[in-house]
Amino acid sequence: IGFCLNRPMSILFLFLILGSCVGTEIGGSTFPRACVKPYNTYPFCNTKLSIDDRVDNLISLLKDDEIGSILTARESVAVPRIGLPAYDWGMNAIHGVQSKCAGNRCPTSFPNPCGLGASFNTSMVHTLGAVIGFEARALWHERITEATNTIPIGLDAWSPNININRDPRWGRNQEVPGEDPFWTGVYGEMYTKGIQAGPDKRYLLGVVTLKHWMAYSVERYGKVNRHNFNAVISKFDFHNTYTPGWEQAIRAGQAMGIMCSYNAVNGTPTCASQWLTKVLRDDFNYLGYVTSDSGAVYDIWANHHYTPNATTAAAAAANAETDINSGGIYKDDLENAVKEGFTTQKAVKKLLWRSLKIRFQLGLFDPIENQPYWHIPPDVVGKKYHEDMAKLATLESMVLLKNDKKTLPLKPGSKVAVIGPHAKAQRGMCGNYLGHLCPGGGFKCLETPAEALTKQNVGGTTTVEEGCTSVSDCPSSQTGKAIAAVKQSDVVVFFGGIGESIEAEGHDRHNITIPEQQVAFIEEVIKVGKPIVLVLFNGGALSIESFVDGVDSVLEAWYPSFHGGAALAETIFGNYNPGGKLPQTFYKADYVNQIPFLDMSMTVPPGRGYRYYTGTPAYPFGFGLSYTTFSLKFGQAAATHIVAEHGIGYTAEVHVRNTGDREGDEVVMAFFKPKNVTLPSGRTSPLLKQLFGFQRVRLGISETKKLQFMWDTKTLAMHDFDGTKVVPEGMFELVFSRGHGVELTQVVKIASTRTVRQPLV
Repeated sequence: IGFCLNRPMSILFLFLILGSCVGTEIGGSTFPRACVKPYNTYPFCNTKLSIDDRVDNLISLLKDDEIGSILTARESVAVPRIGLPAYDWGMNAIHGVQSKCAGNRCPTSFPNPCGLGASFNTSMVHTLGAVIGFEARALWHERITEATNTIPIGLDAWSPNININRDPRWGRNQEVPGEDPFWTGVYGEMYTKGIQAGPDKRYLLGVVTLKHWMAYSVERYGKVNRHNFNAVISKFDFHNTYTPGWEQAIRAGQAMGIMCSYNAVNGTPTCASQWLTKVLRDDFNYLGYVTSDSGAVYDIWANHHYTPNATTAAAAAANAETDINSGGIYKDDLENAVKEGFTTQKAVKKLLWRSLKIRFQLGLFDPIENQPYWHIPPDVVGKKYHEDMAKLATLESMVLLKNDKKTLPLKPGSKVAVIGPHAKAQRGMCGNYLGHLCPGGGFKCLETPAEALTKQNVGGTTTVEEGCTSVSDCPSSQTGKAIAAVKQSDVVVFFGGIGESIEAEGHDRHNITIPEQQVAFIEEVIKVGKPIVLVLFNGGALSIESFVDGVDSVLEAWYPSFHGGAALAETIFGNYNPGGKLPQTFYKADYVNQIPFLDMSMTVPPGRGYRYYTGTPAYPFGFGLSYTTFSLKFGQAAATHIVAEHGIGYTAEVHVRNTGDREGDEVVMAFFKPKNVTLPSGRTSPLLKQLFGFQRVRLGISETKKLQFMWDTKTLAMHDFDGTKVVPEGMFELVFSRGHGVELTQVVKIASTRTVRQPLV
């Protein structure tokens, strides 16, 4: 099922393959559970009552001086007098559970989300969420702690990150699926469904915490950092770029957790913003809990200076319905905030109500005998099926950007020089937010790219000389040895790019080029005259135009994580045919001089992303080659011109055919382009085009598949400058594309404007 592209993997099927687990003893007698003797007589333990009534009863039993600590993350404290256990809120799971291993069983690690975004495979994101959900339950039962501390993990994943890849300089682009709000929303929806919606519909398997709400994409840039940055955004950008992904994950995915961010939006820290809460609760009908990022409530007064002290910061966050405070402010100051009149006990009880209800929805207050999630066996962690899916995801994330003279795939039996700072990468393949990948920690169990290529090059000679001590340091004493290896080779594979020392949480880039010493090294290799395959490791886009003409093939690998070495070797030697597409625009180097990083506008000239960028990119959004070739054509009787009526559904049938000599995957994307459209305000939208659908399919030699893209006039809805969502009258084009080559186009006319929704704020 996991190989059926774009069909969400059945959670029930995944559950069944785990094996029968009814009756498995979990956690032993010391596992902290609620509602066990002698505390099981409280009404909140009575399963015959509604969850709402049970939550009300539990809250009535709590003392005022206990509440602040219960509303604190990472660990909500226990209340022994009523048998309420402690609970950890902060289990990160960006691309796998971020915990220690359970003995020799380590959590499965998928490629970083920038790579998952390149796969354009919705079912794989669903699989990621499901694997995290099941493995988190198993690790939680065993009281396994977070990777970076001694607190046992909880069942709330502080993931996924569904912020927009607004600018390639942002340090955390590796954590997000890309620049497009539509794909980001689908990603959030599928991750959410995977982790929350297991086979037992009575309970949540786990809980997502979508982050970072809202408009978060600055780490540290000059004198500005994420703790004091004020994101100034227009109503147009707020509704057209920054919120659509959140609405999709909340409405369609039924997400039950959200994290407010460090930054302020238009002058108000997000965790203190009542108007942002109104958008969530009233506009998106959000029913879940909200946690602050770690220290974000502290930032309200200490860095944003929005309130004068910690007590008023606690009140501001409580009044904005920030249910959980990751930090010490609620624990130390929330009770005083009530006593001093800055907030009310009623407001505080609402925070308790939502956060405690989540724990009831997880089944943590009910008998466990007939709860399958309490009996998931320990050996689900790192299960072969999970690892197989992680490896497939890694393969699907590879994007072939260039392949002159069909240099790739390489033939086994060649003389291959493997060089570059990532040739022996282990930690360097993994990106960020990692659980322990090897028993006891560290990365020594990971197969390096060089080791994997040596294994694939059967009958050949593989010489490994990195030539660099890091991505920024390639001294002549090292490059000389590498150049000598290059001269003796038939072909060169250069593993380059950047890493956590260049882009990471906490610091942004000031340029988008590869470090100077690495570029100089590549230029030396080019002078030798051997065929060169360049493999890139990175999260945000890299500019390579200064030397790319001297390189024969370019393979974008992102941060491929645990299975990166094997996946790269199999791709480079042709056992797998790359089919990924760029989920972000790759700009030329001077882009950073054209647009201010701290300007949050998407339309500031020359524009951000494929939707607004008016320049010529180095590689456009959606680009990606293959070792085979494909063709597109419309199905029979496809209309070239359509007069679309409101309330009527339409289908575009597109046939994609493998016209080459090997099996391969192709991604077909559907966009709309406003061509002659005036918004109700009388202004013309700066939107150039917008993705509204895509499908990834696998095709054998000469095989054709018929793809259907459903749409109606609401599919073509746009935002006016005041945030109103409308379907404007005028002319549009529907464009069906593989990211390069021939595109298919239909012209659509809409005769009358229709308002879809007025903004609440």
